[in-house]
Amino acid sequence: MKLENNYFRKILHFLVVILLAIAIVDCDKNSTEPEQPKTRGDIISSESLNVYSSENIEQIMTANNIPSSFELTYSVEVIRIIYQTTDSQGNYIKVSGAIMVPVDGNNLPLLSMHHGTVTKRDRVASVGPLNSTEGLIGLILASSGYLTCVPDYPGFGVSEILHPYIHAKSLTTVVIDNIRAAKSYCHQNDITLNEKLFLAGYSEGGYVTLAAQKEIEQNFSNEFNITAVAPMAGPYDLSGTVKHIFQQSTYNSPTYIAFFLTAYDEIYGWNRLNEIFKAPYGDMMSNLFDGTKTYGEINSQLPVNISELLSHNFINNYLNGNESDFVAAIEENSLLNWKPNAPIRFYHGDADNTVPYQNALTIVDNLIANGGTDIKLVTIQGGTHETAGLPAILGMIEWFNSLRETNSLT
Repeated sequence: MKLENNYFRKILHFLVVILLAIAIVDCDKNSTEPEQPKTRGDIISSESLNVYSSENIEQIMTANNIPSSFELTYSVEVIRIIYQTTDSQGNYIKVSGAIMVPVDGNNLPLLSMHHGTVTKRDRVASVGPLNSTEGLIGLILASSGYLTCVPDYPGFGVSEILHPYIHAKSLTTVVIDNIRAAKSYCHQNDITLNEKLFLAGYSEGGYVTLAAQKEIEQNFSNEFNITAVAPMAGPYDLSGTVKHIFQQSTYNSPTYIAFFLTAYDEIYGWNRLNEIFKAPYGDMMSNLFDGTKTYGEINSQLPVNISELLSHNFINNYLNGNESDFVAAIEENSLLNWKPNAPIRFYHGDADNTVPYQNALTIVDNLIANGGTDIKLVTIQGGTHETAGLPAILGMIEWFNSLRETNSLT
């Protein structure tokens, strides 16, 4: 019995030594190879959603009545990425986006396509390229030879916060980080890019496009060199747009007003929704913009009469210059006072009553007065906010293609 006990003691001692050795190795490994913290633009995960042949994309265009005056060359692989960025307060958050990759393409220009106003969280390209207009346009652009990235923005895709609607800092941050993530993905997967960078978007995406150009040229010019920019039907002159809408008796897209005021109330910490909106609408806002409802579902619950939606005191105080915090926020997010460097083509319908055509006239005049040179406005004659979208996007593609071909970089 004593012999057996000695034997088992030796075995137990041996096992203890082995376990301690393993623990020491693990501790050494953890101390010498700490997990690197994620920073802005770092990819957290990526996955392939689907591959579309050029024939598939042509069929999709035909089904959506999109005429093609340009050649579709490549099959397109759609990649969903989740990456890190920061919110309006500078806190790190995870967001998603889509990358449209021309299969077997080389020396590709990069194009960042920015989506217009949506309210339902899954109506974005990272969920499926056909879930959004910009996802479909992204397929067309990628098949034409652009490495196309379509950011979801905070509040959509994997992000469940309130979307920072028409807030320049939040939206330019996510665009810049999406471009960084797209470049990282290409580097990791041996996809070669050239130095061309194009920016485009319609409606809210038009605003985001111009805001991103401003931010990049003023603060990130050492990292990015923009080739050309196509902002389409965006509210660049926020002050003029808000004043125009507040002075109307009716506005057929009250969702835009409510989304804008609800987002700013949260971003700037006002806690004034029940002062800004008439009852019962102030109490409805958090539920309306929780990411589960479409634009149409929200619009049907809001009055088109401005006087029924918004507080009379709030409107009068703003128009008389007495809403200092609100005025300051609008001025902070207006895009009139800077000098652009990259060429810009604005596209806007002259019958647009949703985002007034005056925005395009005002921004062009201001940017030229500030010293901008290659700036032009393409007017879509008779185009409303809805009907001007397709001709604007087709015009944008034609212009970008002409620049790409002229410089012989694809």
